[in-house]
Amino acid sequence: MSDVRTVFITKEVAEKLELNPSYVIRLGKKIGLDDCEMREAGSRNYLFSEEAVEKLKNAKSK
Repeated sequence: MSDVRTVFITKEVAEKLELNPSYVIRLGKKIGLDDCEMREAGSRNYLFSEEAVEKLKNAKSK
């Protein structure tokens, strides 16, 4: 289980990776992040684990 201090919202991940928030969500679904890495937290907002951010960063660079 991830430490709550290392969970990021969609906007934070988008800023960190220099991507559009909608694209971050779409990319996360496309690469198959599981529920413990990415979960819904309201309308068009998700929570991402630190591991998920690393996976998104790697997927972005491909």
